[in-house]
Amino acid sequence: MISPDQLAEPYERLTVVRLIEAALTVLVVALMSSALIGPMFDPLQTGGEEVPILRLMWLPVYGLIAALAAFRLPQLFKFWGPTLAFGLLVAWAAASVLWSIEPDTTLRRAVALAATTLLGLYLASSLGGRRFAELVALTMLLLALGSYFVCLAVPVMGVHQDVNAGTWRGLWYEKNEMGAMMVYASLAAVAALLTNPRRRLLWGGALVLFIGLIIMTRSATSFLSLLIVLGGATVFTFMRLGRAAAVVAVWLGVTGLSALAGLYMFAPTIFYAALGKDATFTGRTDIWNAVLRAHEAEPITGYGYAAFWSRNSDIANWIRDALQWRVPSAHNGWLDLLIQLGLVGVAIFAAIFAASLLTAIVRHQRLGDGYWATLFLAVYSLQTMSESIILVHNNLSWVFAVAAMARILGPVPAKAPVPATRPAPAPRVNAWSPAQA
Repeated sequence: MISPDQLAEPYERLTVVRLIEAALTVLVVALMSSALIGPMFDPLQTGGEEVPILRLMWLPVYGLIAALAAFRLPQLFKFWGPTLAFGLLVAWAAASVLWSIEPDTTLRRAVALAATTLLGLYLASSLGGRRFAELVALTMLLLALGSYFVCLAVPVMGVHQDVNAGTWRGLWYEKNEMGAMMVYASLAAVAALLTNPRRRLLWGGALVLFIGLIIMTRSATSFLSLLIVLGGATVFTFMRLGRAAAVVAVWLGVTGLSALAGLYMFAPTIFYAALGKDATFTGRTDIWNAVLRAHEAEPITGYGYAAFWSRNSDIANWIRDALQWRVPSAHNGWLDLLIQLGLVGVAIFAAIFAASLLTAIVRHQRLGDGYWATLFLAVYSLQTMSESIILVHNNLSWVFAVAAMARILGPVPAKAPVPATRPAPAPRVNAWSPAQA
């Protein structure tokens, strides 16, 4: 069994250059979270393409990401495997401009996707496990404090006033978005606690703040994701205590998952009620059926990256007219990927995702990141079932997904050398003792 001491990261000497790099990274991660951007500039959630000022704003952000990646190019080269895998996926998205129903939109958003994916690779390759967890936790702590401020001091901005009235949305456009961000924040805080116990008060207090915001969103998916984070971290921690504790932890985990599966299969009404959903997942199944019918016309290649749900898409508008509301996405990551890039795109991503999950089983102890990457993939697997967060440009969920899979599939951190134990000194023999007298 590998002890935390063997995976401990050496503390780098703090320099002006490293401080600047960290500050710029925090800035880019915060921007990718869409905090403030959505409610202030993009209320229709178009990703900025329909708002000229946002379209211009993202260009220097992409340049900054490229500069950060170039600064850490030697480290990025070591992650050549994940880089090639995600490069293939992004290349297929870019190639879809050839058959896209809106080529201009696909080309523009493929460039944004490349920058977003590069940010994930940069985070995975340039930051060690502890530094990654602490940087993400710090960024999210700043956003959480801002959310508490707007919710309490400017409730007209931070609290839903019409639909979902009374629930908190903080700096984000919608409560579920803040809930997802705070789940990621909680995971980062837990990872920071496990990798740097010396700052337990800071990250423990941050975790309490993050959980408070999740509670105020009343988001069932976020609650369930938080349980995965806390339960998974507890199980992994117990597994480090010895074989007996590991067996008990695994047994509890399997029992819990089996109970949920049994509840879903034999008492679905109770299962949905516990999640605050109905059997249609608040109308999502109607969208899924319509998307699957549209997929039958372009099964192999799809309709082009990020083009299907555009305002001018005839087939998307047909779905909106049929369902009588402005459907923005499929509300399912896998179906949205299918409708955009077809079976080929789904196959490429599924291969990367499956390889990451299988490799995480073997490497989760060796990554030295407080189980961040492994637990993130567990949460991400759940979220993709109800949210379109696969291969999304300018989106922090995709940034973290790339970072998690790259950390798992990339080079494994070497074990820190265990200090040699000095032999115990031989007992000192006095030249004279009373017994010799």
